[in-house]
Amino acid sequence: MARLRPRARIIRTIGDQLISGPEAALIELVKNSYDADASSVRIRIEPKSEDEAGGLLTVEDDGHGMSAADLVEKWMEPATTDKIERRVSPSGRRMLGAKGVGRFATAKLGRYLDLVAAYKSPGRRLEVTELKIDWDEFYTRKYLDEVNILFSSKVGGRGDRPGVSISIRELRDSWTSHRLEALVRELRRLASPVGARETSFRIHLDLSSFTEATAGFDGQSIVAGALASLNEKDVDPTVIRPLFNLDHVYHYKVSGTFDASGRFKGAFVNQRGDSKPVPIRIEPSALEEGEEKCGKIKLRINIYDREGEAVDDLIERLGLDGVGRLDARRLLNENIGIGIYREGFRIRPYGDPETDWLELERRRVQDPSLRLGHNQVWGVVEIEDEGDSGLTERSSREGLDHNGSFLRLKRLVTDLLVTVEQDRQNFRQSAGFSRKKAGDTSDVRKHAGLRTIEREINQLPPRYRERFTRALRKDSAALKTAIEDLESYQQALASRSTLGLVVAQVLHDGRRFLSDITTRSKGLADGASRIQEKSAFGEHFRSSFGKNAQSIHQSAGGLNKLFKALDPVSGRRRGRPTDFDASRVMQRCLDLFSDAIQREGIVIEFNNEGSSLLVRGYEADLMAALLNIIDNAVHWLGTSPARPRVIRITTGETKKYVRIALSNNGPPIDDRFHQRLFSPGFTLKTEGSGIGLAIAREAMRGSKGDVAFDGDARDVTFVIEMQRSRE
Repeated sequence: MARLRPRARIIRTIGDQLISGPEAALIELVKNSYDADASSVRIRIEPKSEDEAGGLLTVEDDGHGMSAADLVEKWMEPATTDKIERRVSPSGRRMLGAKGVGRFATAKLGRYLDLVAAYKSPGRRLEVTELKIDWDEFYTRKYLDEVNILFSSKVGGRGDRPGVSISIRELRDSWTSHRLEALVRELRRLASPVGARETSFRIHLDLSSFTEATAGFDGQSIVAGALASLNEKDVDPTVIRPLFNLDHVYHYKVSGTFDASGRFKGAFVNQRGDSKPVPIRIEPSALEEGEEKCGKIKLRINIYDREGEAVDDLIERLGLDGVGRLDARRLLNENIGIGIYREGFRIRPYGDPETDWLELERRRVQDPSLRLGHNQVWGVVEIEDEGDSGLTERSSREGLDHNGSFLRLKRLVTDLLVTVEQDRQNFRQSAGFSRKKAGDTSDVRKHAGLRTIEREINQLPPRYRERFTRALRKDSAALKTAIEDLESYQQALASRSTLGLVVAQVLHDGRRFLSDITTRSKGLADGASRIQEKSAFGEHFRSSFGKNAQSIHQSAGGLNKLFKALDPVSGRRRGRPTDFDASRVMQRCLDLFSDAIQREGIVIEFNNEGSSLLVRGYEADLMAALLNIIDNAVHWLGTSPARPRVIRITTGETKKYVRIALSNNGPPIDDRFHQRLFSPGFTLKTEGSGIGLAIAREAMRGSKGDVAFDGDARDVTFVIEMQRSRE
């Protein structure tokens, strides 16, 4: 029977190549100290000599240590399952390690490892165990079991205390000022601002050996940070602390929890306004294709405005008096980002300024005034362990696997930000911090008569009045003509925007029809010369001729139907309003979404109250309104776990109007958004443009009708009103 026999260099492969860099390797050792119930870990780095030789790195903690048996049976066993099986430390901390390879990060840092572990079991004396490893031996020896590791154990002395001390000599990397700055940034972001307080776990970094004489720079000032003079006095200069206390400094904040189903419950706070928490409730969305559940998520995200006055406000709150706006923006950029944390510790690289894992900058291109940028957010997203969340950390310690659970996490947080962006935009527009987007022309038309000027002219002496009145009427007529031209242009834009909603369906159906026509017509053309042939082929060709011709005819009819459906939104000259059957237009719109309706498992219910649905206006206007409302309904039903998913169409009529109500049982719309639903640019879709409902309303007003949202209805309901036919 053959057996696997690992080569000795597999350990170096794990240590040197699986761990991404020296910063990541050192963080693995810090996490091991946390898992050992240490209250603190102390790191000291001494630089290499001028000839790039030597160097020393030590990591010491005051945890429970390791016994000789632990070292042999666990530490020296690659991929041990010890932490997976225990999951909780003796003092109750949830274990950060699970892969069983983090200790081999020491091979990444230097050639020689000296480890001293002190451990005291109940009722026994302190045991001190030491092992020494030359990592280069794992290249000179052929197989793993041929490597000899120096190992000894003894009874501890009077001054010995439990814990682990690691010394690494002959460092592989030069710790330059740039690399040390990167390390300090990593350590500052390692512990969650909340988790660090709860666990009382402290990280100390001693860089005092880096001086102008030995390294060309002052190492300890790197630990203090660029704003060392602003930090508190009489504080241990080696302690790692966040550069800014961003936890309590923000313009806007959203915090809360997603439960395991994806339901969010939290609050939004606006410190530039009244600072009163506004509750946020978001119902769980259905899993999209490729997504899997990601467990419970707790988050807190701070949001910052970046215009001059807002930056001045942050400077004052952070105590950065004397720092200019440019430097303040640079410092904010270096300490911004949304980190993902597990058991109080950050998962690299989420939260780095360079890692836009939510793709905020890509979204912001669509609408910079509404969408948040990566440099406007700071936050903590806390996830559960791998077993409960499905969010697995890569062995390289460079992020999470991009599996279905990660896709779900990303979408839940992004969808929450979409809601928050609208709350922030509402306030900024009302407070005058951002420009309002252009609306319809109704207000302009109302003032086009220049009534105020007309009243003043009427107060003039008669000899002047006629001349001014003629000039006023001329200008008023010109203004009204310009408004009509603008409205015509708006209608053309609405037609083309609506056309975009049907293009995908047209291409899908059109290709299907054309493929059938092309294939069958080619078969008929190729066999036409043998149509009278007395053979098996000729007999088969003649018997299938009628079927193929009929199929071509049906596909051609399908194409013709598509073209007719597009005709009302083609943007041609409108002419006079006409009488038409709204039910036919409604069915055409539903047909265009038939594939999406079927894919999402949506049921269409009609509740006709006996109205004829004969209306007067323009088919293009009704089609534009229906397409946008149905498009929104299909989208939100696709995110809803509700079953069955239903679009309900109810019709009725009054003496003057026909009423069409379109309802769906998708996610409800929060009350605070009702007033903005038809505002251009307003959207709760992650990738939305915010013009759909605005187009729907403008289109219906072009036919002397209207679209409204029914906030009192049980389901999400939009109501279209259109003039009844004169017949």
